[in-house]
Amino acid sequence: MENQTCSGMVCDEEPTRIFFETPEDMLNPLSINPSFLPIVITHAIIFLVGIIGNTVVIVTWAGSKPARSPTCTFLVSLAVADLLLLVIYVPLETVGYFVITWDSGGTICKLSSYVEMLSGMASVLNLTAVSIER
Repeated sequence: MENQTCSGMVCDEEPTRIFFETPEDMLNPLSINPSFLPIVITHAIIFLVGIIGNTVVIVTWAGSKPARSPTCTFLVSLAVADLLLLVIYVPLETVGYFVITWDSGGTICKLSSYVEMLSGMASVLNLTAVSIER
């Protein structure tokens, strides 16, 4: 299988080549990307706050009969779409800072792009449905 790189929405056939002075440099991601640590910390905070917040919305809706209005149901659907993005896309995006090339014929790259688009479209359609319903 060929190695592929994934940058944003494009999966390139040619892998990115990075040259290091010593093998130990490969173990230091800050040498590849100086803003590595702030990006990983930001991703971790977004991941934790998003998981907790969306889970609270779903549990509250599931445990409360009066909260079963159409608007609340749309908001729960939005929370599920956000959870999909948080559970699959955010970890893959964060791992992208650790690896230079994706293996498996670009499967992970394609999965990441697919989940990003799927969750984004689900969120937009949910918000559209909420605005039409109101």
